[in-house]
Amino acid sequence: KPTASSQVALLVQALQNGDSVMLDQALQVQDAHVVSATVARLPVTAVLPFLQAVLHRIQGKPARVATLASWLRALLSTHAAYLMSCSQLLPLLTPLYQLIDERLGVFKPLLKLVGRMQMLQAQIASQAAASQQDGAPSSDPLRTYDEAAEERAAEEEEEEGEEEFDEEEGEEDDDDDDSDLDDLDDDDDDEFDDL
Repeated sequence: KPTASSQVALLVQALQNGDSVMLDQALQVQDAHVVSATVARLPVTAVLPFLQAVLHRIQGKPARVATLASWLRALLSTHAAYLMSCSQLLPLLTPLYQLIDERLGVFKPLLKLVGRMQMLQAQIASQAAASQQDGAPSSDPLRTYDEAAEERAAEEEEEEGEEEFDEEEGEEDDDDDDSDLDDLDDDDDDEFDDL
């Protein structure tokens, strides 16, 4: 387990030699106690170069902010008095301010979206719970559409309609025959009356 004294030696050596691999190895430590103790023991001459190295890594890969934030926070809070006296601090921190502003600009709409999604999920969950308490099925549809079944039903209706039509025509023909017979009977009666 790395200690504060070993980390200080590693950081100072990495900064003096410009060894980025060694510096990255030192920055991998995330234990808050070790980080704060290491930064507190850092010599004043190494504070500004260390800050530059950390900021350079953040600007190169903004995704590393999460891992480097503890080092940056400890460095800025522990050595604030010295850093405020440095004239080059403002140009050095300007890209960090811009990065933070960009992230905050995206964060606010994202936070609103997360809130809306949570509210929607809560409504869905409460509706599901209410429908289960009522005994109603939660998500089953009341009806489903089966195209093949609809086509079969339509064909059956057509066939039944044709059969009914044929029967009605047959009945009308029978009625016509009966009326013709009645007419003949009437004619016969007339003939007998004449006699």
